[in-house]
Amino acid sequence: MIVDKLGRRFKNLRVSLTAACNYACTYCVPNGKRLLKAENELSACSLLTLTQLIQAAAGIEQLRITGGDPLVTPKFDDFLLGVAALPLKDFSLTTNGQLLLSKADVIEASGISRMNISLDTLNPLKFKQIARGGDLETVLKGIDKMQALGIKLKVNMVPMRGTNQDDILPLLDYCLDRNIELRYIELMRMGHLTQGTRYQADFLSMQHLLDEIGTRYRFERTDAPFDSTAVRFHIPERGYFGIIANESEPFCTACTRLRLSSDGFLYGCLSNSARTYIGDLVDLPSHLALPKLQKILLKALGDKQLAFQGETTVMKFIGG
Repeated sequence: MIVDKLGRRFKNLRVSLTAACNYACTYCVPNGKRLLKAENELSACSLLTLTQLIQAAAGIEQLRITGGDPLVTPKFDDFLLGVAALPLKDFSLTTNGQLLLSKADVIEASGISRMNISLDTLNPLKFKQIARGGDLETVLKGIDKMQALGIKLKVNMVPMRGTNQDDILPLLDYCLDRNIELRYIELMRMGHLTQGTRYQADFLSMQHLLDEIGTRYRFERTDAPFDSTAVRFHIPERGYFGIIANESEPFCTACTRLRLSSDGFLYGCLSNSARTYIGDLVDLPSHLALPKLQKILLKALGDKQLAFQGETTVMKFIGG
């Protein structure tokens, strides 16, 4: 097991199936152009092989399938079913929900029990303005379908000043009514938001969110696991919500996440563009691949930072 001086090790692997997305969210891309798949993206079989190698070398316990949006790629079905057969404690996925209805059969067949769905507003017009793609009604129907399948859902919202600030409470009400845990995600200084004044103008802090929620609900902070990214709160007799406060209360010192991009690069830290290509390991027998991978993992663990600094890397290329 590879462990650093803070006790961090890699327990959670996030695999980006593709850099492509059917949305062009304002906080992700600056010009409204949808991201396309990366050059030389690996096949589902190769990504599964790398996943197995990483699991063996690092002791990975949990895996999350990400993108872009993972449901847009033809690799999704094979990779999802392949991951379901691995000896993991837990596997899940993050999606914008636009294609959930069309993928419901394979999702049900996989036996997946958890899912995060990105949703920034319940206003159809505002939805179009933020996502610059898709439609709200289809996403909401997808949420209903996943709940009907018994899948435990979390909704991810990125609140932004002057854009969807008025949705902080309505979206919380929507989630509480459906036993869904809402996760507010503080705007992250990534990609185009590392430049100019847009980030500061749009940013809403954890304290702002708590003040807003406090106008309607009484809540209390709850304990969270060592490596949790979210600060969780309980609203008595209603449910829970969380805030991923990467700026207000960074979680970097307890981070156990490792990211594999769709084109075969390994990232140890979301706030560090350092990466190492491991796609060539699929051609090696495991007794040769594993020692090489362990050295790469040691370097990747050393890339982790003590606090989120922001990075020009676009998150959709390496997964959320």
